[in-house]
Amino acid sequence: MSIGPKIKTYRHDLNLTIPQLALITGLSQGFISQVENDKVSLSLESLQKVATALRVPVRNFLADEPFPPELVTKNARPRIKLGDEPELEILSAPFGRQLQILMVELPPGYQAGNCAHTHKGEEWITVLNGKVKVIQGNYSAILEEGDSIHLDGSHPHLCQNAADSPTKVMVVLTPPAMLPLSKTQ
Repeated sequence: MSIGPKIKTYRHDLNLTIPQLALITGLSQGFISQVENDKVSLSLESLQKVATALRVPVRNFLADEPFPPELVTKNARPRIKLGDEPELEILSAPFGRQLQILMVELPPGYQAGNCAHTHKGEEWITVLNGKVKVIQGNYSAILEEGDSIHLDGSHPHLCQNAADSPTKVMVVLTPPAMLPLSKTQ
């Protein structure tokens, strides 16, 4: 399938008209119509604008098939260890995806980073056992086992172990923010 019909399908899925997509992207209505009918091609810059407007990754337009399932067994999980920080396990496929899932055990009194930190995209945290305190601006919450929180990672935030024992959390990031630098066994 070529790019034009894919753009049209995603546009229809969002109930967007060509004039609405043109307004969002800054591209002309006539140009978008020609692209959807495979009369002209998009530059990579224009494709990125369209992909952002349609809320899909660029690769969705370039690949004919969805990415194949990728199994990550518990014994083959990439691990990240930076200095004195707790070790992170990457539960999701380690490369080339839009979503990253991490598991980490926070020691008692641990605070993620020395101060509030930021990163691109969204973050979701759930407590597997123990409890954590999450702070973002004037907002503060204590999460206990089974609780979760969804936040905007681009605004300064903190995550602290609020228990007297280790706390295990699962963190989901989109886009991925942690890269496996080394594997430890």
